[in-house]
Order: sequence, then structure tokens, then C-alpha cells
Amino acid sequence: MKNICDYMIIQRDSDGFGRGTFTGSCEIPENAIVVARVCSEDNNAVIIDWLECKINGNEWKINLEIPQGGLYRLEARIVNAPFIEYNNRYDWGQLVGMAQHVGVGEVFVVAGQSNMSGYGRDTAYDPVQLGVHLFDNSGNWVIAAHPLNSSVNPIYINDDGSSGTSPALSFGKTMARKLSLPIGLVIAARGGSSLEWWNPAEEDPYLFRNLEKKLEESGKFAGMIWFQGCNETNEEEAYNYLEKFQQAVGLWRNEFGHFPIALCQINRHASKAEDSDRYWGLVREAQRRSGMTIKDVFVVPTLDMYTCDGIHNGSGANIIVGERLAGAMLHGAYGMAGSVAPNIRKIRKLDSRTILLEFEARQSIRTMDDLASGMNIEDESGMMKCTKVSICDDGAKVIGERDIVGKAVFHAYWEKEVPAFLIRDNYGMPMLACYGVPIE
Repeated sequence: MKNICDYMIIQRDSDGFGRGTFTGSCEIPENAIVVARVCSEDNNAVIIDWLECKINGNEWKINLEIPQGGLYRLEARIVNAPFIEYNNRYDWGQLVGMAQHVGVGEVFVVAGQSNMSGYGRDTAYDPVQLGVHLFDNSGNWVIAAHPLNSSVNPIYINDDGSSGTSPALSFGKTMARKLSLPIGLVIAARGGSSLEWWNPAEEDPYLFRNLEKKLEESGKFAGMIWFQGCNETNEEEAYNYLEKFQQAVGLWRNEFGHFPIALCQINRHASKAEDSDRYWGLVREAQRRSGMTIKDVFVVPTLDMYTCDGIHNGSGANIIVGERLAGAMLHGAYGMAGSVAPNIRKIRKLDSRTILLEFEARQSIRTMDDLASGMNIEDESGMMKCTKVSICDDGAKVIGERDIVGKAVFHAYWEKEVPAFLIRDNYGMPMLACYGVPIE
């Protein structure tokens, strides 16, 4: 059991309780006792009435099972024997310990590289919220506020001194609102991190080891949000990203138990370089397929977000990404209403130039006029652009600029820089980018 402190969010168990130890020290006279209780901070209602603590010298402690909810105030008071005998009113005892703003709810790991650490530099209204708290790099529970990944006084590895606004705060606030529970965030992201630094199978997975140490102090967690992959957009690593990510997830779950993951497809990159576009497509496709091949992995798009520099999402974009991550987590892990991005299930050839995109869910989708920007068909004669896309009852029809020759595959929104107009559902969610999907 973890020592309960100010702002701590305790992960609830399947029975709806959080477990922790309330402890402290004071001078305890002979024949005196220390008692503790739990109250609601909203109205001072007693949640757990006075219980006697164990005493060892001048140390007192008690193990508590606290019902989900909060925020709570924990109190410890010392009372002497005559006081107990004649009054039996422990709340008049001397206050010797207190933990404030404590919640029992859901805790989520925040992991990945710079766009999860958060590099937003511009302005957007994304205020703090009591009940959404952070286990930070200094080893303290605090109210969650940007920059979440602060490098001030760290006791855990963190040389990410450039962090700004992050999608994790918006995620936490949305989860708190929808679940009506306190939410805890354990920050573990680092700008520029490679997957190998997170994969326990690699030689030096130092970010995974760092996360292990944090979780020893912060306690159990409910799930993870993950935004990473830009470092693998190269010939050496793009082709095996899916295999490596599957391996990492399996090892994480071996260590911590099964947990859901809401994952972001990597976003746009303003620097245009033709020779690396394929690698961006491969990583995005690996991430798309992660949601199709790994149990309880849910993928959200980010490639339509604006950036505050060449690659980092702006502050307003981070709010939207956080909401999308929460929607995916709520839908996938909690069975609640939430957002699901359109995702290609199958592609069929209709005639010499036309293909039909079929989607996994029967969603209402729309396009901007009939623009097919960012879509390509690659066949035995090479790469061709698509010239038109139109919505139909079965999905979307896409027309190539010439006849399709032999075996062919389809790519959509796969390049480093993506077009402004994308296929979206009627709520504005863009379809997941894809690369190399076979045309039947």
C-alpha cells in the first residue's frame, strides 16, 4: 500500500475501492491513541469514521480502503485516555496529520515522445482542474498544470527541458467529466525518444526503467496514452515498427498486468522530403494495424492538427488530441459513447480505374467536394495520383488517373505533409492514414 499524501489519486480496484497507508509521526504520550478518518472535502461528510491507528514509538499508521470518488480529506488526531473515557468525541483531539485533495479513481500513464510530453507554444484555454492531478518528475502528486513534463528538481530521469502544453491535461479533464471520477496522470514521456528506449527487450530501455520506478511510488494504473513514432521514420526501423511495438506492449503487460492503450498516429511534418515519405507511411500504417492486431489498443488520428513549428502540435491542437484520446479510451475500454475514427477494412476494385474503400464501422463519412488529395494507387506500373473521391452507400469510391495494372495497393494521407482536406465522419473525425493496403 502506498503512503497517502496531498493531491494523490489512488487507482480504484474492481470493487470500487482504493487502498493506501495513512502515516505520520508525532510525540505520543503514554495511554494516548491516534485515530484517523476520511471526510468529503465538498461538504465535510464523514466517509470513514474514526479508526484507531497502529503505534510504534512515535510513528502512527493505518491501512485504509477508501471508496471511489472524492476529493477527500484525511485527518489524524491524538487523544488521551481520560478524553476517550469521558467524551468519546475524537474530533476534539489534537490534529497531528492531514492529507488533502485525495481522490480514488483512474490513473493513466502518459508516455511517448515530444508530442505527448507536449511542445505546444501558443495560447489556448486549457486551465487546471481540481480532481485532475499529476505524479510529476520531482516525485510529488500535484494539481496537473502545463508544462506537465517539468524538468525542475527531477528525481526521475528527465532531460526534456523544452516541454510546453500537452494533450494529457485535456485527456484527463475529459475522462474526469465523463467518468465522474478523479483522474491521475503519471508523466513518463520524453521528447525525441525512440521505441527501443521503451521496449524492455532492447539493450537499454531506460525510459521503461524510469517508468517502473515512478509506478513503484505512484501505484497501480488503469491505462496508457501513447504518442510516439517519428524517430522510426527511417529505412532501418519503419519496416519493423509494428513487430517491435507488439513486443513492447506484450512485455509491458507482463510487467504491470493487462491495460488498455489509446494511441496517436503520428502527425504531419512540414519539411518535405520525398525519400522519407514512405517511412512516414509505414509507421502510420503500423500504428493503424496496432489497433487491429493488439487487444485493447485504440488508435486516433492527429494528422489534421495544426502545428506551432514544423512538427509539434499547437496548444489548441493538443486540446483536441486529448479529447480524441479520451473518446477512444471511453469507447474501447469502458463501453461508453466515444469517438471512433473511420478505418479502412477492405478495398475492392470496381473497374479499370475505380476502387471502393470499405470501412470497419458503418459511419457516415464526408469529403471536401470530390478532392482526392493525398491518395495514391501503386501498381506494377508505379505510383499514380487519385483524381476523385465520392461517397456511396458502401463507403467511398476513388478514381485513379489511369488504368490499374496488375497487383495494386492503396495509400492515403501517408506522406510527411498531408493535404488540408481529408475524408472525415460527420463529427469531423478524419480517417486513419493507411499505406500499402491491398486492392482486391
